[in-house]
Amino acid sequence: MSDDATLGYCGLFCGGCGVWQANQKGKPLLGDDGGPMKCGGCASDHVTGWCADCEIKSCARGRGLRYCLECPENPCEKLTEFMNDPRYPYHLEVQGNMKRLREAGLAAWTAEMRARYRCGACGADFNWFDAACPACGKPTATGAR
Repeated sequence: MSDDATLGYCGLFCGGCGVWQANQKGKPLLGDDGGPMKCGGCASDHVTGWCADCEIKSCARGRGLRYCLECPENPCEKLTEFMNDPRYPYHLEVQGNMKRLREAGLAAWTAEMRARYRCGACGADFNWFDAACPACGKPTATGAR
């Protein structure tokens, strides 16, 4: 898996997504239609659910950009609405993620994100919504929002 596969156009870390994590383990989650939700990351050809129809991704691709960080209009109205959606508090991280990506580069940013979404106690991955590690039950930093 390349580092680029875990970077969403919006600046989210796809590796923090439960759907993406399940696919990496070879055990895709089931969608509303009962079929497997296949996802290889935002920039892959295999995305599912809301990511398949993402306006931010469509906009970036239409402009020939790999992510919103490259856009002179960043943050635009679409990205601002995305960041401020109260259903998804982790969306607030995208501007900070993009700033860190600019400072550190893709490889370092990806390594930092992988470490952030890995339990310090047992090493298991957890996702954006997990308040506790699904493997050992220890609290996560991301779930404390």
